[in-house]
Amino acid sequence: MSLNAELQGENNMMDTKWTLIGISGCTNGGKTTLASALANHFPGSIVVNQDTYFRSDDSKEHILIPELNHKNWERLEAVDWEAMMAYLENIIFLPPPNDDSLLIVEGHIIFNHPKLRNIFHKRYFLTLDREECVRRRIQRVYDPPDIPGYFDKCVWPMYLLNLKDVRDNCPDVKYFDGNTKKECILECVLSDIQSLMAAK
Repeated sequence: MSLNAELQGENNMMDTKWTLIGISGCTNGGKTTLASALANHFPGSIVVNQDTYFRSDDSKEHILIPELNHKNWERLEAVDWEAMMAYLENIIFLPPPNDDSLLIVEGHIIFNHPKLRNIFHKRYFLTLDREECVRRRIQRVYDPPDIPGYFDKCVWPMYLLNLKDVRDNCPDVKYFDGNTKKECILECVLSDIQSLMAAK
């Protein structure tokens, strides 16, 4: 059965032998750091990064921001979900190397995808205030690079819209303030995942 078909089923792949973890949230909120820390803690885990599946800059699927003459990389159209799901399909129905191995998917809009967001056993969302988000973002280099006005016109407003969508349509999400020490966030997430495994 294909992943696309399974995503439409009632069990949403919850019968997989993997423990499926989704990590989403604000840009520069600490998603990749948390995902890497979890993978290090649980041997045999796999991390799938949404950013790997951004469409090429010349893709016709992109939505243009006319005022900026720049693509909107905060929307679902910016990601090749078919390719991402095909990759997940290659993993998810195979036995994990260990009983406690995690399949971790991280990305800023994975919970906004109407089907993908339903596959996870646990969902975590990292928030940030605007000031801290700006401070962290200007320290990073993007390809393509941010242009003047992109953060104010697109990044922050889209984050707020995406966050509202998650709160309205994606249940059982645990929210963490990305300003919190990463060790504290990791400790809470580890405890939550270990409780899930103990209950299996």
